[in-house]
Amino acid sequence: MRNDTKFFVSTPSSFAKLSLMKTNLATWIIMIAGCSIGSFADTRNGNDFALYFSEAKTYEEKKDLFEDARGNPHYFRYLLVMEYDDSDERAIHIIAKEPASLMNVDIVVTKRNSLAKLKEEPRTQQGNAIAITGVVKSIKENTIVCSPVIVRHKDRLTPKPGKEMFYEIDASGTFYSYTGGKRPVSLTFQDRDLLDRRDEIMGKYGKEGWAEFLEKEVAKRKAEREKEYKEQQKK
Repeated sequence: MRNDTKFFVSTPSSFAKLSLMKTNLATWIIMIAGCSIGSFADTRNGNDFALYFSEAKTYEEKKDLFEDARGNPHYFRYLLVMEYDDSDERAIHIIAKEPASLMNVDIVVTKRNSLAKLKEEPRTQQGNAIAITGVVKSIKENTIVCSPVIVRHKDRLTPKPGKEMFYEIDASGTFYSYTGGKRPVSLTFQDRDLLDRRDEIMGKYGKEGWAEFLEKEVAKRKAEREKEYKEQQKK
């Protein structure tokens, strides 16, 4: 995978530059205040996004996934805290590991309620797990940077036995969207196999051809499922 700054955005890796954040703290607070519960009504599954991004085989596929995710809130669970810096009482910098993809999630927590959750006893520290909602801002190498962010709750390190991932509960959940054609096309987990033909279709017909292929196949499968459902209802 090549490192292209068009979407692998460089971000400071050291929390020593926290002084810059202090001068912009008011801006951070305003941004986070805007992310109320209503704003997060269309929150996406962050664990799924990280997994699909890490599994993407081509640069173009990774770029499409990132462009679709950028600027949208994502809910991440089971994040293993790897680095925890609370040297500034007004902000906590965390780098956590997403378990399915092994990608890092880099956040700076400044919202009062979120800080309180991290500091309540037993205080969050390295080796603990947290759940967050964060807006995907950039990706550098294997690190997803989210800003602004809200800490939802302290979490366990792994899912309970059984179904906890969104796509396991609802196979109709959207996990991939392509916006390179005339109209955006979204794929559900149950149609994930269509991505296997991406390179073939893109190579022959380009971006517009890929969008048309997805649109046609999705409509076809939707019709087949509706027909099957109606037949089952008659039994």
